[in-house]
Amino acid sequence: TNSMRVLIWVFVLLANQLTVECQQRRDSPPIRTVWFTTAPSVSKIPVGYKQTNEDALDGYRLGWATGDTDIIIGVVTDTFNFTWVPDNEVVSKARFPAFFFSFKSNAEADGRAKYFMRFDNIIHRQIGDTLYEAADWIVDGFDRGSYFNAAKDGQVIWDMATT
Repeated sequence: TNSMRVLIWVFVLLANQLTVECQQRRDSPPIRTVWFTTAPSVSKIPVGYKQTNEDALDGYRLGWATGDTDIIIGVVTDTFNFTWVPDNEVVSKARFPAFFFSFKSNAEADGRAKYFMRFDNIIHRQIGDTLYEAADWIVDGFDRGSYFNAAKDGQVIWDMATT
């Protein structure tokens, strides 16, 4: 929806921009990541603290990209909820594999290519001990949208996505 896109652009306008170029796949364009924080200076953050939340978000994104629910379930909390905004559906960790199977099946229906999700315009914001991520998701030939999620203590705590 437009409100999610506006929220993302607000983050961009407020951010001290840092662009990180990385390859998701060899044939994918570079990902632009904007990073800003309200956390104390890096020297005051315990070693490994920020990295564990980044690893959780990276792993979660990898699970979505490749369609592997084992990866996704492996990096979320027991109380994790995914909100699919178009249907106003809140999906628990236990129900997530069935939801995701249906999502992938729809993406591959009618002769479309094998499922692969890519991401664009990734923005990170750290507030206290929680790392937030907002970005665009794209399944070529099927659909695209935006999402917003968060990681704390090295696990993804919630996610919401829309088309």
